[in-house]
Amino acid sequence: MKLTALLGRILLGALMALSLPPFGLWVLAPLAIGAYLKYSRDASYRRQFTNAFALWVGYFAAGLTWMTDLTVAGWLAAIPVQALIMALPMAFVPSTGLGRAVGLPAALVVGETTRWVIPFGGVPMSSLAMGPIDTYLVDVVRISGPLLLIALIGILAIACEGAISRNFKAVWISISLSIALVALAQVSPRGEIEETIVGSVVQAGGDLGTRAATSSQGDVFRRHLEAMELQDSKSDLIVWSESSVTVNAPLEESRELNAITHLASELDAVIIANFSEIDGNNFRNASVAVNPKNGIGGRYDKVHLVPFGEYIPLRGLVENFADLSLIPREALPGSGPGILDSALGPIGNVISFEVYFPERVRSGIRAGATIITNPTLASSYTNSLVPEQSLASARLRAIESDRWVLQASTTGYSAIVAPDGQVVAESRLRDQAILTEHVELRRGNTWATNLGKLPISFLAFGLLPISHLISIRRRELL
Repeated sequence: MKLTALLGRILLGALMALSLPPFGLWVLAPLAIGAYLKYSRDASYRRQFTNAFALWVGYFAAGLTWMTDLTVAGWLAAIPVQALIMALPMAFVPSTGLGRAVGLPAALVVGETTRWVIPFGGVPMSSLAMGPIDTYLVDVVRISGPLLLIALIGILAIACEGAISRNFKAVWISISLSIALVALAQVSPRGEIEETIVGSVVQAGGDLGTRAATSSQGDVFRRHLEAMELQDSKSDLIVWSESSVTVNAPLEESRELNAITHLASELDAVIIANFSEIDGNNFRNASVAVNPKNGIGGRYDKVHLVPFGEYIPLRGLVENFADLSLIPREALPGSGPGILDSALGPIGNVISFEVYFPERVRSGIRAGATIITNPTLASSYTNSLVPEQSLASARLRAIESDRWVLQASTTGYSAIVAPDGQVVAESRLRDQAILTEHVELRRGNTWATNLGKLPISFLAFGLLPISHLISIRRRELL
């Protein structure tokens, strides 16, 4: 492969990364993939893999730059791993014809499905699905989650390749299919309003680029209490950010919980507080619903932990060549659905990183959640890249579940998101703030929450080899 062609594909991948928040130039994703398809046709699996690998190296080199705030070495290691996962299925996309049109969307879904699982339980950040968050295309997540939206980007990429190649039949079919999917989303099942309440999210405020291990956790709790004083109206539900309270186990016996219970009673509101519960060399990341008068109604311990953030995979090996002082304790995972019993009924809860995983939100919806709460923490990062992606993920979860999402971040962005994905209230980074809006408790399921990710994942894994059979059959007929 010529060096210029290799560098061109890397650059094309980097341009594709501009489709992600905060840039939001979503059309660059199908355009870049379409251009890649036009100029990377090859019958050799090895060369197709090399071509696709170069494209995704460019994409993840740009799309994962937020990792450099944590570790440059981790960023450099993640790029080829993530590129490998996305490039492998693309190596098997036929080089021409109907098989190519079927195979490309399937390959994108296969790659993204795999990224949600490996390595270390999956790292679905910087997903292509975040790009079209402000377009009508995003409504298709109500049908089959973000994987269908990624498939739709692949369908539009086929249209772009067709336009470049002057294959207008491919353009017409791809655009027609895209319109049909968006139209289907408009008539697909949604939830229904059970009750309207007043909800608030609390942002403690503070500097970006700070770490929990080197920060005063008592100050974080104090800033949450101070932010509560900014409240100028009655709320029924108040959500605090991740790690708003740090205590020794058991948290149920802590004086901080007593203080929050007293505050909940004084305000006559349910408070969702998140505790970092220290237990020797370990800790638990736990959310609790604190009811007025009688204290804890429900507790949820974070299930999907952040690798190299809340625990170190292969710590005994890694500590030989890396400084792990910023992660002195290993988090203990919880189990079960993301749900909190409360005086307001069942409240969905996904903690921080879990908002990127549709199945964690779905677990709460299937357990009866009428609203979703997302305490999160992005203060470790020095810019808006991760806060923007977290907010985009909260908006995706709102649409696919047809629920209001209350996202509370220590330093921003905190937001209140409607079931159609619109942000009705949003904080600024670093500010101390409290946001309050009328929100709905809702019942019912969408197709996405009924079916989950398995049907579209299995379909994609099946369509990829079928695309080859289509291509072989077409060659036999010629």
